[in-house]
Amino acid sequence: MPGRIAMPGKPKRSRVVAPFISTLAVFVCMLVLGSMLMPGVAMPAYACVGARPLAMGGAFVAVADDSSAVYWNPAGLAQLKSKELSLTYTLNNRDTFNYDEFLVYAEPDTGKGAGGISWIKEHYLLRVDDAGELYYSSNWFTYSYARRPSRDFYVGANIRYEKHSLYRPNVVEATGNRWGIDLGMLYKATPRLSLGLLVQDINGSPVAWSDGSETLTAVNIRPGIAYRPDNATTVALDLYDIAGEGGPPGTIRFGVERWLTKKFAIRGGYYQIDETSGSITAGVGYRSEKDNFEFDYVFLGPGLRAGDKGLGNTHQIGVSLRF
Repeated sequence: MPGRIAMPGKPKRSRVVAPFISTLAVFVCMLVLGSMLMPGVAMPAYACVGARPLAMGGAFVAVADDSSAVYWNPAGLAQLKSKELSLTYTLNNRDTFNYDEFLVYAEPDTGKGAGGISWIKEHYLLRVDDAGELYYSSNWFTYSYARRPSRDFYVGANIRYEKHSLYRPNVVEATGNRWGIDLGMLYKATPRLSLGLLVQDINGSPVAWSDGSETLTAVNIRPGIAYRPDNATTVALDLYDIAGEGGPPGTIRFGVERWLTKKFAIRGGYYQIDETSGSITAGVGYRSEKDNFEFDYVFLGPGLRAGDKGLGNTHQIGVSLRF
C-alpha cells in the first residue's frame, strides 16, 4: 500500500511486479504478431461477448459478477457494487468474427433491483456467390433486471429486441426482427462455490423477415459452475446448449482467472465450438487501485486441429468504468 516501508531483506513490490508486466507485454505482442502472420478467418467464426469472459473460455454463467452479466446471466447483476459502463471492441476479423461491439451500462440493486441496458452489434460475411458478397448483420437492444430474493440466491431476466438484415454492398436484400426473453439464476452454494443457469430465448420467437419467411430461434439452456479456491482465483465450467436445440448438445467452455496482484490478472480457457472444433483463449486484465477502471484483452486462437479455423486469431479489448 502507498506509504508502506519495505522490510529489510524483502524486495519492494514494484521490483517483483515489473518483470511480470514485461513478460505479459512480450506475450501479448507475440500473440498479435503471430496472428498477423497467420491466415485470417475465411468463413464466419462464432463466439459470445465480453473480453474478460471470453478470455476465460466463455465460462461465465456461474461467475457473472460484472456488467457483462447482461449477456451471460442477468441474475448476476444483483452482485454489482457500483454502476458500470463497459465496451468490448473486436480489433480484427470484423468481417468474419460475428460480434463486433458490445456496449453495456448497469446499475446495482439500491432497493428495487439491479438493472442494465446493452447493445450488441453482429456482422459478418455470410457467403460469396454468383451475385457477389452477402453479409449478415444484427443489432440487439436488451433491458436486463435482477433481484436477490435470499442471501445466496439471485434471479434475473432479459427482454431483447433484435434487428436483422441480409445485404450486399449498397443493396439490402431483406430485413427481419424478433423479440427474445432470457431467464437467469445464480446460487452460491458456499462462499467459494456458485452454480448458474441461463435459459436463453425461452420464448423461441422466430426472426420474421420482410419477404414473409421466418428463421426459427432455438431455446438455449446453459448451466455453469464456478469455484474459487482462494480470493484471487476463479475456475469455471459452462455447458452450451445442453439440449442440442441449435447444434451439438453440451459443448464445453472452461476457464481460469488468476489475479496476481490487486491490479493485474491473467486468464486462459478452452472454447469448444462443436464436436470437432475448439480454441484456446488467453487474456490479461488491469484494474486501477480504486477499482474504478478496468482494461481487458483477449486472444481467441485458431482451432487445435490442422485446418480448423477455430476462433480465427481474433483480438478484442474491453474497457470498463465503475462509479
